[in-house]
Amino acid sequence: MPANGDTLLVVPRFIGGIAHHVCASVVALIDRGPSRPRFRDTPPTHAPRRAATGRVTVGAVACAVACAALGVVAPRAAHAQPTETAAAAATASSAPARPSDAPLPSCLDQSIRDQLGAELRPRGVQKREFLKDGKLVLVARGGHYGGDLTSSSWIAGGSLGFFFTEDLGVTAEFDVTPLTLDLDSPLGEFFGDSRFEPGLAYVALGNLVWSPIHAKLKLGGGIVHADVLLFAGGGRMIHDAVQGITLDAGMALDLFVTRALTIRLDFRDLMAVQEIAGETRYTNNLVATAGLALYIPTGL
Repeated sequence: MPANGDTLLVVPRFIGGIAHHVCASVVALIDRGPSRPRFRDTPPTHAPRRAATGRVTVGAVACAVACAALGVVAPRAAHAQPTETAAAAATASSAPARPSDAPLPSCLDQSIRDQLGAELRPRGVQKREFLKDGKLVLVARGGHYGGDLTSSSWIAGGSLGFFFTEDLGVTAEFDVTPLTLDLDSPLGEFFGDSRFEPGLAYVALGNLVWSPIHAKLKLGGGIVHADVLLFAGGGRMIHDAVQGITLDAGMALDLFVTRALTIRLDFRDLMAVQEIAGETRYTNNLVATAGLALYIPTGL
C-alpha cells in the first residue's frame, strides 16, 4: 500500500486519542472546580450536588463534541483513500505506456499529414481496370516454331476466344507453319531418292483457358496491368508426316496497353506423332509467339 494510504489510516486513531484526552481533561477540570470556604455554622445545602450535576453535564457535552469531531473527520479520512486511489488509477490508465505512444502536438501532426498527403499516394488492393467476363478476344500472332524432328521455322496465325467468367474461357486457334527438313538434300543425294516431302502444315486446335493471376508490373514510368493465362487442348496438325491427334499446353501473358488491347506473349508445347525420314516417334515441338489481343464486348 502507498505511504499516503498508511498516513490516512493513522489519522483517525490520532484524532481519537486527542479527543479522549480532551474529554478526560475537561471532566477533571470541571470536577476539581474552584475551592470555596466552608463555615461550621453554615447549614449544608444542595448547591454542591447541583454543581456536580452541572459538571457532569458539561463533561458529557465536551465528550460528545469531541466524539462528533472524530465522527466527522474519520469518515472523511477513510473516504479520502479510495478517492485518491481511483484518481491515481485513472491517471495511470490515461497516461501512455511509452513516451513514443504519446500523441503528437496538433500543429506537428497536421504538418506531417499534409506533407505525406502531398508526397505519397495510398496503395493497396485496387480494382481491375478491365474485366474479361462475357467478352470475345481476337488474337493475331506470329513467332518461332522449333521442330523436334523437323527444322525450325516461322509460324503465324491467330485465335478467337470467349470468356464465360473473369477466369475461365475457351479458344479456337488456327496457325500455319512450314515443315521442312534440312537434312533431306544430303540424304536424297546419298540414297538417290527423297525421303521427306516438305510443305505447309496447318494447325487447328481448341483450348480451355484459365486465368488465375492478375498482376501489376512497373514498366517505364507507370503501372501496367497484366493477366497470366494457362491453357491446354487438342486438335489436328494437318500434314502427311503427322499422324493422329495433336495436343498442346502452355501459358500466355497479356500486357494491357489500353483497357481493351493487350500485347500477348505465348509459349506452348505442340505434341504430335510424326514420321520423318523413316523415323516415327512422339515429338515435342516448342512454339513461341507474340501478338496483339483485342477484347470485344458482347453484352452477355
